[in-house]
Amino acid sequence: MSFKNHKSFALLSLLVLAGLLAWGCASTSSVKKRTQEIEDKLNAQTQQLDQKISGVDAKAEEAKKMADDAWKKAEEAARSKGYAGYKVIGEREVNFDFDRYDLSKISKDILDEIGTMMQQKPELILEIAGHTDNIGPDEYNVILGDKRTESVRRYLADKFDIAIYRMFQISFGESKPKALNDTMSGQAANRRAVLMFLGPSE
Repeated sequence: MSFKNHKSFALLSLLVLAGLLAWGCASTSSVKKRTQEIEDKLNAQTQQLDQKISGVDAKAEEAKKMADDAWKKAEEAARSKGYAGYKVIGEREVNFDFDRYDLSKISKDILDEIGTMMQQKPELILEIAGHTDNIGPDEYNVILGDKRTESVRRYLADKFDIAIYRMFQISFGESKPKALNDTMSGQAANRRAVLMFLGPSE
């Protein structure tokens, strides 16, 4: 091989080597950039998840506060009407379909018995507590439980002319389940309104 050919070969080798080095640097830079992008995306997703968890905790606390406030208002209303010292003398409950607050035929039959008794015993007052299963946000279930108590109260007031001040409403949402919510039958049992009759202490 001539000197000229040696020189050309050496020059070609240097160009190839320079190209490989440049490609290697570009590849390393590309990998680093892609790794940083993935890391940034994961950090953003983690931050979003943390915010959602914080939001759920805040909503659960708000729902609990709503239930506590409703209970206090019911107690204050009872005292203002001279019902302080009343005790529970009986309890019934009516059930609801999923995400519904309208009364079934069975529920109306039960409420007819209660309405008749409330008419016959004007000294009695009624506490209506609304409950739900664990499906859906806490604050929504508190509202749904309240709608269920309102359905009961309105039915008794309209059909039996029971005075509104004799019926106190409170919604616990999903916070006080009757049964475990891990089965369909348990969830169905929790979709209810509990009616407690209170009368004067002997």
